[in-house]
Amino acid sequence: MTDTMNAVVYTALNTFEVTRVPIPTPGPGEFLVRVEAAGLCHTDLDILAGAYAADFPRIPGHEFAGTIVDADHDYRGHIGARVAIDPLIACHHCRNCTRGYPNLCTRGEAYGAERDGGFSEYAVVNAQNAHRIGSLCMPVAALAEPFACAVNALERARLAPGLRAAIIGAGPMGMILSIALRGWDVHDVTFADRIPERLERARTFGATATAVVEGSVTEVLPAREFDLVIDATGRPAVVQDAVSLLADGGTLIPFGVCPPGSQLTLDPFEIYRRQLRIIGSFSLSRGIPEAVRILQRSGFPLAELITTRFALTDGAAALAAIGGADTVKIQFDPTIDSAPQ
Repeated sequence: MTDTMNAVVYTALNTFEVTRVPIPTPGPGEFLVRVEAAGLCHTDLDILAGAYAADFPRIPGHEFAGTIVDADHDYRGHIGARVAIDPLIACHHCRNCTRGYPNLCTRGEAYGAERDGGFSEYAVVNAQNAHRIGSLCMPVAALAEPFACAVNALERARLAPGLRAAIIGAGPMGMILSIALRGWDVHDVTFADRIPERLERARTFGATATAVVEGSVTEVLPAREFDLVIDATGRPAVVQDAVSLLADGGTLIPFGVCPPGSQLTLDPFEIYRRQLRIIGSFSLSRGIPEAVRILQRSGFPLAELITTRFALTDGAAALAAIGGADTVKIQFDPTIDSAPQ
């Protein structure tokens, strides 16, 4: 093994390069992980554009899995373990941490933002951030982070089995949320999206009904019929319309990331009288182990969620592919044409 590796490096706002960098060395309580799958998401574009806080230069990538290849003396027994990475690093001492919200840590950091992440052949991570994946293949294991974000949302919603759900937006997170709902015994899931091809894929992953949206979602989905409505688009107008879809006692999760400063118009009396709930959910909160269990138990063809895999040397093409109508999850495979000799 050489002492350098390929990596995608954000050198400044809106500027990145694929280059050779030194292979990091694990310190006390850390692992060196050979990255074998690393997912891309829109947050990676937001970091590059300055819409999500990060330090530069930085190796991005917060959805990754791989094999532990080195560790400090006290952790060498873990070498060879196959793991998925929790990207959030909490202080465990601030008020939010002690109240059970490490994802809201006031001094928190994350791999791929404040610390180097997984768009590289190797990454150093804290030992407590690495979770064993059993026999899961690496591409599916790298889905643990977005699945853990879904787990955080659904745990906060306190779901009851058998409710009727609607997901607006059949992109990557819409698919993941639908699959994760099965862990709460929710099987009646309606999807709405503007792209018919995405709805066809949603049926593969358990959608019981689908609706093509041309104008407002309220034109194609019935009012006051859904116990749970999840917005996976991040569009304020869609979130606004989603309120009218809620049945009495229903819960709305605005899961998609709306632009800061967005506003909704709500009738407080309706929320009171119909006992509606609007649940916020940010990132993941110690949910990687549960996400791994969901992935291990799922009967859906999870590998089909990964529609394209790129070598690190194809970094520009990979970033440009995020959000494409014909894609679900895009991943880097750092072992393709980029393994150090």
